[in-house]
This record gives sequence, structure tokens and C-alpha cells, in this order.
Amino acid sequence: MTPIDRPASRVFAPNGPLIWGLTATQIMGWGNLYHCFPLYMQQMQAEFGWSMTESNLALTIGLVMADLVAIPVGHWVDRRGGHVIMTCGAALGAVMLALWSQVETLSGLYAIWIFMGMAQGCSLGLVPAAVVTANVRDYRRGLAYVSFFSSLASTIAIPLVSLLISAIGWRHSLMVQAGVQLLGPVCVNAVVLRGTRGSRSGERGKPASERQPSPVPRVLRMPAFWFLALACSIHWFIAMSVSVHILPLMHERGLSLQTSVALVAMNGPASVAGRLMMFYLVPGNSGILTGRFMFPMFAAGTLLLALATDFWSFAAYAVVFGMAAGVLMIVRQTSVAEIFGTRGYGAITGALTTVSILPRTMAPLSVAFLHDWFGSYDQVVWILFALTVVGTVAFYLAAGARRGE
Repeated sequence: MTPIDRPASRVFAPNGPLIWGLTATQIMGWGNLYHCFPLYMQQMQAEFGWSMTESNLALTIGLVMADLVAIPVGHWVDRRGGHVIMTCGAALGAVMLALWSQVETLSGLYAIWIFMGMAQGCSLGLVPAAVVTANVRDYRRGLAYVSFFSSLASTIAIPLVSLLISAIGWRHSLMVQAGVQLLGPVCVNAVVLRGTRGSRSGERGKPASERQPSPVPRVLRMPAFWFLALACSIHWFIAMSVSVHILPLMHERGLSLQTSVALVAMNGPASVAGRLMMFYLVPGNSGILTGRFMFPMFAAGTLLLALATDFWSFAAYAVVFGMAAGVLMIVRQTSVAEIFGTRGYGAITGALTTVSILPRTMAPLSVAFLHDWFGSYDQVVWILFALTVVGTVAFYLAAGARRGE
């Protein structure tokens, strides 16, 4: 490892208050700011008569904004740590939830989700990963802890919010979530992130002659970055496409709605099982080692989907695909540090996120277009399988450039 890649001092334990505080904020934050969106859209479509396309455009706007702020937010976290930006991002989310409860027009909803996306980009996902990488001694284990428990956010939030909406209505439910966001992520971030640093903290005070340049331009010139970006973008594209189109695909192949919902529900436990396997079986929770196994498994899951025709074949798909898709979220976080070093982690992961804007936001629409073009999902799923093969090869090429911690 060259001096430019030397990581900042890490003083926090992988099982201490910082990790458990971040875990709590991610569970509540993902539940409040992302996973419950479909529940509220059903209510708003019924009340205002909006189409599915009109209402779901708000989520697309939010995803785009979250990706657009990824690079500047990453630079901030690298330089100053996550205390201020994660606390302010969580607070912005609380304000947007409260304003959402008062919305009456589509334009108002879209405006709210511009800022909701900014709140997500400042407080969720790769930002806490950058905090862990820069501050926790065993950052791989710390990332595994946070990612594993954060995956339970939808399992916890969706049924609770569904009951809340049924009891007090969607507007009051959003106000309750705003309160939870304020008392939970905002307060916890304000306390547990105090004293944390970024991977480049302390560099600003040095004389100009002693300052090291940002690692991002150097990383962008490395073929490994673009191979990893391709692999991650394909993962995002496939995961987003399948999550939106899996129910109509199963219906097209003759499964009932009840059976399809039961099969889709298997993805969650399968994802948890996959993360447990990584946590206990992979030496050092290495993202590269895990990715070398899980990317081919992800391709195998997509192949099973292409071949599935009945309950048991779809069940096999759900287990294999769910395990791989869940673990690859962690692989993306840890492999960046293992391949490129931990200095500048926030900005590098921000660049990867920005590259994935189109795959993330256009995936469902692209698959819908292909379905209409071919007249069924049969050819579409084979295209998705071909993409997973490309993604697997790309990850292996990126992993071959590993430079160490």
C-alpha cells in the first residue's frame, strides 16, 4: 500500500456504541424515508386519483437526487466526518415527512421528494459505511453488523406503518414517523457520531506542500474502478428490475397472486441467511472473497428465474437470488476499501453511486419497454441473465486489482 492510501486512525470497536447507534439510525431511517413509500402511494392514489406512474415518479426523483449528491456528500464525510451531515440529513428527512403529511398536489409531492432524496443521500447507505470505514478498527466486521441489521428495516417498518395507517390515517401516520425520525436518527446521530472523523480528516490544516491530492482522480483512471462500477451497476439494474416486475412475471407464468406474494416474501429471509453465511463463514468478512462467490450465485439465481415455471422452481430462484442480492449490498461497500484503499472512501463510493444513476432509476422502465417489445418476459429474463454474466466477469477483473487495506 502506498502512502496515499494510508487509512485514518481507527479507534472504535466493531461491536461498540458507534456501530449499534448507526445500526439503529439505519433501521429507522430506511423505514421512514424509503421502504414505506408504496404504502402511502396506495393511499394517495385512492384519495387524489393519481396514476401509478404519476405517483411513483416521486420515488424516482428521490433516487436521482440521492445519487446526485453522493459525490459532494462523500467529499464532506472524507474531510469532516459524518457527525454534522448525517444529523442534518436525518433532520431534513423529519421535516420532509411532516410536510408530506400536508401535501395536496403532485407538484408538491415531487418538490418534497427532491429534498427527501437529499436526506437519503446525506444520512443513509454509503454515508454510514464511510463513517465505519474511517473510524472502526475492524471495518469489515462493522460494515457486516450495520448492513445485516439494516436489512431488517422493511420487515419491521412495513407492517408497523400499515397498522398505523389503518388506525389513524396516512397523514397522521406520516406525522408519527416524522416524530420517530426526529427522536431517533436525528438525536442518535447527534450523540454517537460526535468525535468521529473522515478518512482524510486533518489534511486541510497541513501546508500546501504537504497535502496529498484527492485519491478520486487517480482511482477514476484505474480500469478496476470502471470494472467495479459496471459490476455494481448491473447488480442495481437487475435487483431494481426484478423487485418491480417479479409479481407480473409470476402471474404471466400461471401463478396466483397469493402464491406469488408468498414466494417473493422468501427473498427477505434468504437475504438474512446469506448475510449470516458471510458473517460466520468468510474469513475476515472479505468483500472480495465474498463477491467472487456471490456474483456467480447472483447469475445462477437469475438463470433459475429464466427457467422457472412452477412453485418449486420459483422457490429455488427466491432462495438463491435472495441470498446473493442481499450479500452483494455488503460486498459493494467493503470491496471499495479493499481494492482502492480507505482514504477517500466516501468520495470514491459517491462516484460509484453517481455512475449507477441510470441503471437504478431506469431499470423498471427499461424492462417494461422490453416486455412490451417482445410480448412476454421470457426473452427479457434471458437478457438479464446475460447481464449478470457480464457483471460477474467485471467484478473478477476489478478484484484482481486489489491493493490492500
